[in-house]
Amino acid sequence: MVKQTISAAQITAAAFEIMQTGGTVEQLSIRKIAAKLHIGVATFYWHFENKQALLQAMSDEIIAGIQFPPTTTAMPWTKQIKLIFKTIYATYLEQPYAAELMLRTVPATKIRLSLINRLLQILLDAGFTPEQSNLAIESIDHFMSGLFADIAGKIEMKQRALSQTDPYLAQLPLKMKTIAADNHFDAFLKTFEHHRQQQQHSAEKFMLGLDIFLAGLEQQRHS
Repeated sequence: MVKQTISAAQITAAAFEIMQTGGTVEQLSIRKIAAKLHIGVATFYWHFENKQALLQAMSDEIIAGIQFPPTTTAMPWTKQIKLIFKTIYATYLEQPYAAELMLRTVPATKIRLSLINRLLQILLDAGFTPEQSNLAIESIDHFMSGLFADIAGKIEMKQRALSQTDPYLAQLPLKMKTIAADNHFDAFLKTFEHHRQQQQHSAEKFMLGLDIFLAGLEQQRHS
């Protein structure tokens, strides 16, 4: 078998291009990548053992490309954590497929383990136990990924409604408001318009949630 002149970097670049056009991890296939690069499927396997190995490399590349702000032990531990996660979330906004890639891969590389180690060390230095530190970082990560997926889904539905491609979906917000008014759900009505206006401000929502979470951790640290 003659190895075709294609590099692993070209394969990952093609995969990113496919994902950038709105594809999901499920939709990304080796055949699609091969067709995009005009190569045989066999060429893919010169560089990657399987699709999972490709996803691992893509996740690694995303983390490697993030420019994290410098942090020092002189900073409050909460500020260090916020700076790092704010930067990660900004990357998710720039590359919407990034969150799914992180969820669908294992951080079994030096680059990703280095980031996890950095986050854990901040909490350990702040006085948290190993168990508390691990649970805290996992919880923040789950919150971040879940919030991003939820808001991305709502934005996609909103775009479908506004474009009138789904008339049924378009009338649901009015139905919600009508039900709330008929049943005197006053608290919901007071926040309804604000909720609709804020759906796309996911970074602000994430930082608010992170602030609340870190405040709870700080209280636990002193208890």
